[in-house]
Order: sequence, then C-alpha cells, then structure tokens
Amino acid sequence: MSFALMSIGEMLTLFGALGGAMVLLYVLKLRRRRVEVPFAPLWARLVEERQSSALFRRLRRLLSLLVQLTILALIVLAMGDPRLSAGQGCGFEPAPPPPERHTLLLLDSSASMATFERGRTRMERGAAKANAVIDALGANPAHRVMVAAVDTDLRPLTLWTSDRAQAHAAVASWLAAGARDTATDIPHALELARDVLRGRAGAETVLVSDAAWEPPSAALAEAVGLSVEQVGEPGANVGIEALNVRPYLDDSLTYALFYAVRNTGPRPLRATLYLYANEEGRSPADFIDDARIVASVALTLPARGVARDVLGDLEFEGSRLAARVVIDPAEDTADPLARDDVALALVPPRRRLRVQLVSEGNLFVQASLLVRENVDFEAIAPADYRGPEGYDVTIVDRADVDISRPGRYLMLDPAPGDDFRITGSVEEPTVAHVAQDHPLARGLVLADLGIPSASRFERRDGDTTVASAEDGTPLLFVRDAPESGRSFVVLPFDLTRSLLPVNYAFPLLVVNALNWFQPQPDGLVPTHHAGRTVSLPATLPEGPLTVSGPPEAGPVEARRLADRIALRADRAGIYELSTPGAEEPLRVALNLMDPAESVITPRAELPAWSPPAPWTPASPPWPGTVWRALLLIALGVSMVEWLTWHRSLTL
Repeated sequence: MSFALMSIGEMLTLFGALGGAMVLLYVLKLRRRRVEVPFAPLWARLVEERQSSALFRRLRRLLSLLVQLTILALIVLAMGDPRLSAGQGCGFEPAPPPPERHTLLLLDSSASMATFERGRTRMERGAAKANAVIDALGANPAHRVMVAAVDTDLRPLTLWTSDRAQAHAAVASWLAAGARDTATDIPHALELARDVLRGRAGAETVLVSDAAWEPPSAALAEAVGLSVEQVGEPGANVGIEALNVRPYLDDSLTYALFYAVRNTGPRPLRATLYLYANEEGRSPADFIDDARIVASVALTLPARGVARDVLGDLEFEGSRLAARVVIDPAEDTADPLARDDVALALVPPRRRLRVQLVSEGNLFVQASLLVRENVDFEAIAPADYRGPEGYDVTIVDRADVDISRPGRYLMLDPAPGDDFRITGSVEEPTVAHVAQDHPLARGLVLADLGIPSASRFERRDGDTTVASAEDGTPLLFVRDAPESGRSFVVLPFDLTRSLLPVNYAFPLLVVNALNWFQPQPDGLVPTHHAGRTVSLPATLPEGPLTVSGPPEAGPVEARRLADRIALRADRAGIYELSTPGAEEPLRVALNLMDPAESVITPRAELPAWSPPAPWTPASPPWPGTVWRALLLIALGVSMVEWLTWHRSLTL
C-alpha cells in the first residue's frame, strides 16, 4: 500500500500532534465553578475541590479515549489517500471527461429558402429543425457548436460555443434576416467548412437546407462529415432568368426589351409579363403597382422550358424598369417562390434635343428632323436668326448668318466667310474614301450621291475628313474649335442639287451628326447577379465611396481597385454609388435571375442527420474509493462511542 497525498512520516506527525492534543484534553485538571449557598457547613463537603492528579483516576475513561484516537487514526489515513498496489487509487478520482465533439451547423440562406409551402416558408421550417439539432446535442459540455449561414458564401453567426442559448439566438437572427436574393454555392461553403473543422475532434457538418442544388462531390461531403436536415418538397415554379433593355438604334424614344422566363413545371402554363417604370424605385416593391404598369405581354411557358422573346416599341419615362411574371389565375398551379418573379433593369436616359433650322426653306432637312422622336426643332428664317443660345444644335442651310458665338453647327453648303474660306471647287465628285471608324460614318453607305459640284475650303487645325473625293477634297468633314467653344459638321455642296436627300443615308447622317454633337447613351446597361462581386468602371472622382440601395439591403461592400469599382450586395435592387464631387452617381441593377435557383425541387441526396447518443456523467460504485470507506468506519465508531457514553460505559 502507498499513500498519494502524504508520506507515512507526515501522517505519524499529524496523528501525534492531534492525538497528543486529544490526550491532553482528557488529562486536564477539572475545575468546578464556585457557588455561594446558604448554610455553608451543610454544602461545604460537596463543593470542596477534589484533587484528581492521580494518573489512574484520570484514565478511568481510557476506553473513551481509545475510541477517539481510533476515529482520529481513520481520518488521518483517509487524508493520506491510500492506494493499493493492485488496484485503482483510493483517493478522489475525477470522472472520465466527456467526449469532445464539434458540430458545424450550416443554415441555407439562399433565395429558394423563401419558398412558401403549407402555410410556412422553408426558412421557418428550417429554423425549427435547427433548434431541434441544437437541443439534441445534449448536456455534454465538451460538445461545441458553430452556427453559420450559407448561400454564395459562408458567414459565421457564432464562434465555437457550448452555450445552447447563444446557438438558439443565432438561429433566431438568421430567421429574422430572411432569405437572400442569391443562389447557393454548396461546394464553396464545404471547402470553407473543411478548413474550419480541420484538426477538431468529433467533427461533423449538419446542413439545414432544401437541398435544391446539385450534390457536392462524395469526397468533399465525407471530408466534413456532411449530413442534411432537409426541408422542402417537390414543386413547380416560374421565374425570370434574363432581362435586358436598350434603346432603339434609330434614336427614337422607344426601347427594345429582351426577356427569358423559365417554367420548371411538368406542363405548359399561361402567364403575363408586366413591365413597371419608377424613376425613384430602388427595391422590387417600389415598382409593383398597377399605376406604374407601362406594358404587358401574354406568355405561354413551355413545360420545363424557357420562353424567350424581344418586346419592341416600348415607351416609358425615366431610366428604371421592372419586369414581373404572374401565372394566369385560371391555372390551378401556384407560384411558391416570389423572389425570382421580379427583375430590374437600368436603361440610359433619353433626352430630347432642341434644334433650330436656319434656312429659306429646305423640306428635305425638315422631313429628316420630323421623323426623329427625340428632336424638338424650329425652322427660322435667316433674317430672324438671333444666335445658337437655347438650342443644342443649329443647322445652317446655305445662309449667311453669324456663327462666331459658341455653339454646335451643322453647315449645309456654308457661305464663304472668315470661318469658311473657299479655295476652289471640284466638279461631279464621287465619294472615294470614308473613315468608317468615325461616328458620323456609322451605318452610312455614301454611293450614287449625284453631287454636281462641291466647294473646296481652306483646311484648318481641328479639321477631320470623314468622306472625300478621289483627289482628297473633303465631301464631309468636322471641325472642332475648342478655343472658341464651337464645333461644326460640314457638307460642302448644295444639298438640293444632289441625290443625297432622296438617299436613305441622309436621315441617318442627320442622326449621326446630332449624336456627334450631343451623344446619347445607346449601349446596353447590363444587369448583374446579387451575391456576386460586380466589377464596374471607375467613372467617379477619387474619394470615399457612398452606396445607397433598397431599404432591405444587408451589408454592401464597395471598394475601388485601380480603375474599377468592386461591388457586392445580397439583395435585388438598384444601387447608386457616389463620391464627393460626382455630378452623377454610378448606378447598377442587381437581380437573382439564376436558372438553378428557380428549380425548387430538392435534388441532392445526402445522409440524413441523426442525433448523437445522449451523454451522462459516469457514476462510480458506492462508496467508490477506500478513503470514503475509512470515513464511513470513522463515522460508525463515533456513533458507537456516542451510544456507550450515554450508557455510562465510557465515562
């Protein structure tokens, strides 16, 4: 036998000290309290102090002393923690520690989790299952859990914790935030989960999701110990997967819209695509109002297919448009996912140009201007001309007027003067060379113009030839004079004596000239996906970026990278980026528009999660250890001593 806490010498010293004190208490001289009573002779013998110094009289309670010393010896032995050579230690042995485990609880936040089924969203059903997972982890203090949201990225909502209340609070915050307008990138999330779980004992990943995504690789799922708590049922859905709007190239005020609407159901569906305009709109809810409808188109969506088409001659005010697909009420199919029913688009704003025609009367020019929807023009006689102020473009047709003031001038056979000095002429010229890359030449075919004669003007700095004759004489050129604030487009021949006015190239030339003077944005403004990083041209001045978007937008990341701006947001809407001193903000439309996310039927087949076996702390057999037995014996001896003392056996 050995002792773990004290050596034999230490125990003997302790027993000797405590035993000596106990013996001393037994041999102390007993003194009685003196009490004065009447009639002293009668009581004098009783109160007389007795001398008990004789050793044999002090030890007549030897049996009681031996019992007390026995109790003391048992207690000292127990304090020494005796250990048997062939058995477990006799002292306090802590219970074996609980098994260490780590559970990464992933909560799907993608758009499909907003699917409405049987009176609840998938997200609400997922919250109930997530809370059940947390409760099933039991009272094991070594079982830690981390809660994280997952869509196109993985966002931790807690650190590793064994506090179940904290985990429940994270689930509640996930539910309150709602589903995001993003797709699901499960492989990327599991790659991050593998890094989080690396080196942790008892690691597993529990994914609460509708499984409406393609399953990850078996190796990746096994590496993170993936199991799924699935919510969601098979169902049909319709959604917009493409939307783009651009102005017509003829410079009218109308637009062309391309759309693609998907039907994931097993049979064709009738639906309507509504278009809404709201120049102040930011979120989809800002547009959805019957009073804002600008157009609608009836659709027949093929079974498990896509309806694509271009809607032309679309007119609306402003630069912001929303499209919404609605299943025909006559159909007996509901649309459980509303997130993909709406898409937003931006278009370049079209502005009307004010044009004055200074001429004695040229019906060809007037006709080319009348057919342009974005032009407000006024015909003015040369005698009534007061200058270019108040007009975007001034067209001067063979009139000798003052063109010295700043402005934009389209000169048709200009009169000779200080600005245009004639050095000669060319007879019956034909167009031999055209600068096809110049904006004025866009779409032009300058052939068979029938020009009888063209003036040759003195060349100046800032002149650029667009079309020329065989000898190099300019037949169409531009002159830029920034020092005087003027710019010119010049046709150096009499329009009415040529065949150009009856050629389809003439109205197009007028359009190109107006655009060269006052460029209209005619490009396609692309739409982008929410939840992904968007790279935008850095057209804003230097300075801190400010981003404004829909009210329900979560965290928005925007940063400048060289000559680009990177933007990331997880809500569909129209976002505006600006910096101090910017004249116009930079706008971008973000949408869900993900064909895979519109398929709400669960597709991934993964192992279902099963709760771990409940853990309870180990209970050692009673009394468990020898020192407890020694204390029990000491207690028993003490009770025996108490009984014998009361029966006057150990007095």
